[in-house]
Amino acid sequence: MMGGGIFLYYAIRKDIYKQIDNSLLTENEIIRDQIEQTETVPDSTVTFDFQIEAMIYRYPLSKVQYIKDTVLYNRESDEYIPFRYFFHSGNTIKKNGYTISLFQILTEKQDLLRAISWYMFGLFLSLFIISILINYLISRKLWSPFYKSVDKAGNFDLLSDKPLDLPETDVVEFQQLNKVFEKMTQKMRIDYLNLKEYNENAAHEIQTPLAVIRSKVELLMQNKNLKKENLNLLKSIDEATTRLLKLNQGLLLISKIENQYFHENKKISLKEKIESFLESYREIMEIKGIRVELETPESAIVEMNEVLADVLISNLLSNAVRYNIENGYIKCIIDNESITISNTGLPLTTDPELLFRRFNKGGDNPQSVGLGLSIVRKITDNYKMTINYSYSHNIHIMRLNYIQKSVS
Repeated sequence: MMGGGIFLYYAIRKDIYKQIDNSLLTENEIIRDQIEQTETVPDSTVTFDFQIEAMIYRYPLSKVQYIKDTVLYNRESDEYIPFRYFFHSGNTIKKNGYTISLFQILTEKQDLLRAISWYMFGLFLSLFIISILINYLISRKLWSPFYKSVDKAGNFDLLSDKPLDLPETDVVEFQQLNKVFEKMTQKMRIDYLNLKEYNENAAHEIQTPLAVIRSKVELLMQNKNLKKENLNLLKSIDEATTRLLKLNQGLLLISKIENQYFHENKKISLKEKIESFLESYREIMEIKGIRVELETPESAIVEMNEVLADVLISNLLSNAVRYNIENGYIKCIIDNESITISNTGLPLTTDPELLFRRFNKGGDNPQSVGLGLSIVRKITDNYKMTINYSYSHNIHIMRLNYIQKSVS
């Protein structure tokens, strides 16, 4: 439309100039015939918007003719006026030279051209706006089933038994898209249920024999006739079994978190959870001589699953107790957006950047399976929280930002 408007503007301009030039040529022929036949110039110097300047010389001139735009200064109005200028020089029958200069004012023509341009601009702008509006309305109606299908597919809940219920449409491409969405969500639902069933069965089938092994080992360890070597072997078996139980429980918990198993949320006070778990660890901390400092001006209310809240706080505090030193301390600070848990302890034996990865342990505790902080990271990611670790002057610092952007 813009290109067409520019083309139309120059086409009209060319046509106007062509009419002006034709009138100048016609006027020039009239004046030229009079001069060549009568050896006289016209009496009138202005006719039909033309300004005429004609002169006869007593010597011959070269034949020249051209047309161009020019401007002349008007002293009365103190302004420059645009003209179309025509010049012609030639010789009469008696070989006397003559010149003809014709000036036609362009002000009215330019005003007309400017008015036409504005009309064209308004017309094209209106057409442009109308075409956008029509295109928007048509596209909105045409693409409405598509956006509804995408929205329903985006809000599809694996935990729900409700069908996808996509909108009906007459567009063949959208019908094909809906079929793909239905097949995809059905496959996701089936895979989720199969994985969930597998995890539940695996956890049950593994935990049962491990519990049996552990109970049998405990019975054997109570036998007073065992030799010291055999007792040490049984202790190793019991420790390995306990570690395997913890590993199985940790992996199962991570799998449940990833599969959105814990979807029932409610408002939880992290302050109350911290106070409760510190009380449960009180005997262990007294044995190790660990002092506790608790600054809790805020209650730290979050909306999350209570089981995961217990796991989150329990893992953070258990690490602070387990990896602390004799006569050390634990300091918990709760403000309006974060919880900071600091504790004394030996330096890490691993890269701090790998601390939240699975099976990575920050110390040499043989009872640790390396899943605690990995589970913490899974929980914080699930609820759009952030967890950061730092170490300075033999102090380990965990900072949990519990301000949630959105709850999964």
